[in-house]
Amino acid sequence: MLRIFRKGKIGILKIHGTIGSNIKYDQIYPLILKIKKNKSIKVLILDINSPGGGVTDSDLIFSSLNELNKTKPVIAYVQGLGASGGYLVACASRRIIASEASILGSIGVISVRPVLSDLLNKLGVKINVNKTGEYKDSGSTWRKQTKNDSVYLQQFIDDYYTRFIQIVSKSRKEDIATIKEIADGKIYWAPKAKELGLIDEIGDINTAINYASKIGKCSKDIVLFKPKVSFLRKFLGNAASSFYDELSNKLLSERINLN
Repeated sequence: MLRIFRKGKIGILKIHGTIGSNIKYDQIYPLILKIKKNKSIKVLILDINSPGGGVTDSDLIFSSLNELNKTKPVIAYVQGLGASGGYLVACASRRIIASEASILGSIGVISVRPVLSDLLNKLGVKINVNKTGEYKDSGSTWRKQTKNDSVYLQQFIDDYYTRFIQIVSKSRKEDIATIKEIADGKIYWAPKAKELGLIDEIGDINTAINYASKIGKCSKDIVLFKPKVSFLRKFLGNAASSFYDELSNKLLSERINLN
């Protein structure tokens, strides 16, 4: 039997964890550049298992992968979670494949901030603020939100939500009105996500590899790319490092998330 030898390999880029926390843009971008410059890599599979995360990192990773997709085919495989920012990243691909029990969706934006004004009052702590405009301290933890704050901050959130919807609409080739109906923050099991048009196919990593080999016209040999594990994570272990990441995030005065 005649065998056809196909040159080239499939790159697999792991995106596992919370984006902006354990998965950062400055870790992923150098890998995207390596994949782009590597002539032996004919197609890329995004191996996604992420609940989402920070807006900035999610958007930057999406944009970089979307640019790569113009010259090398990008396929997304969601093996567990492809929610919010994780789903946004998947939208940089030409096809989204998800495992049967994976969870997808959660299309939306959220900003959560504690209000400590009552606690500070009980402790006798007073905060003096000098500012250059009404909204300079909007979202601060030391005072309650005003009606004007609420309107302003909601508009701020809605602005990126509009971009999120536009990205999904273009990626899934659906009109914006259709996407808006399902972009209310709900999560879906893969079969429902397929029914709604959020993914193309249900399968496993082999399904993704077979499709990638076909579209990339290459062998099924793979090259794995994954972010480097920090010394802290290696030394302290995943549990302690996760605590460190969470603590670091909570120290930020405000965090806008896609999750």
